[in-house]
Amino acid sequence: GEKIWQQQVAAKNGEMRSCQSCHGKDITQNGQHATTKKVIKPMAASANPKRYSDEKKVSKWMVRNCKWTFGRDCTPQEKGDLLEYLSTH
Repeated sequence: GEKIWQQQVAAKNGEMRSCQSCHGKDITQNGQHATTKKVIKPMAASANPKRYSDEKKVSKWMVRNCKWTFGRDCTPQEKGDLLEYLSTH
C-alpha cells in the first residue's frame, strides 16, 4: 500500500501525480486538494478514526481518487493494499 501511495504517475497533461499530491506525505496530517486547495482530513485511521467507517463512502472516493491519480480504477488488490496501509497507521 505504501508503494502505491508514493507511486508517481504522469497525467495526460504531463503533470506528475501520486496519492501524496493531495493527501501529503504524512498521512497523519491534513492534506490539501491540488486544484481547489480544500483541506483534506488525515488519511491515517489513527488520526481520523471515522475515515473508514462508511463502506459506501470509501468505495466512492477510492474510485474517484484512483481515476484522478492513475487514470484508471485501482485493482481490488491495490485497493486492499492501500486500505491496509492507511488503516494500520
